[in-house]
Amino acid sequence: MRTSIHVNLDLCCHCGQCVQDCVTHALILDDADIPAFAEGKEKNCVGCQHCMAICPTGALSFGGKNPEDSLPVGMGKSDDLLRLIQSRRSIRFYKKEDVGQEMLGKLSAMLPYIPTGGNADNLYFTLIGSRKKMDAIRKTTYECMAKASDPSPMFIMARDAYAAGNDVVYRGAPSLIAVAIDKEKTIPGCEMADPIIALSYCELYAQSLGLGTLWCDYAVLCAKQIPEVMALLEIPQNYELVYILLFGLPAVHYARTIQPELFTIRVLQ
Repeated sequence: MRTSIHVNLDLCCHCGQCVQDCVTHALILDDADIPAFAEGKEKNCVGCQHCMAICPTGALSFGGKNPEDSLPVGMGKSDDLLRLIQSRRSIRFYKKEDVGQEMLGKLSAMLPYIPTGGNADNLYFTLIGSRKKMDAIRKTTYECMAKASDPSPMFIMARDAYAAGNDVVYRGAPSLIAVAIDKEKTIPGCEMADPIIALSYCELYAQSLGLGTLWCDYAVLCAKQIPEVMALLEIPQNYELVYILLFGLPAVHYARTIQPELFTIRVLQ
């Protein structure tokens, strides 16, 4: 990661917002009120690009990136986002067709924007993008369950259900996204938070694209207990699988939101 900054002196308005917003206090205003790294502080930079994002005139470039290539900030409509959250359902029935390259491309393009603790480059994503590949995972899972010499009750239940035509592990989904973490690059305490935040972003964005999703602990347990399944996910050795989200075009349609019981919420003033 390049941690250099460049300031266009013709555009800089000397407002100091980049310095104020620097997460690691690595930036200062020099004698000419131009942002620069403080002596010895460049190593503290985590590459969050807040300095480039907050500059009102586009004067500051980070790591050789051109601020003109960034998108203008857009927050969307809060009512639409709330309705998306209210309408989200776990989907356990999927259409048989693939989600398609356009959908996969949109999901992949969203992933780099997911936040992590300390802006760590610590996540690895595996997207299974075709039913053919997903069926290979499915087949391997149930074959290994059937061959297990001392199967767990979970394996027995799943393989018996599959023999009866019910895929209780993958729910017939045509795709999945697995997230793994490199703990050596992760800020302590964020080992679970970073991957779960990542899949939460994936879930809501997938829902906005018309895809259905399902958080699948069953699939995680199978992958961790069956080496052949883990091999099909092609996760590098220095990464540890954390969770799996199934997704695909839903074969069911919900007509309305639920009416949930309220959690206990206290607002302290």
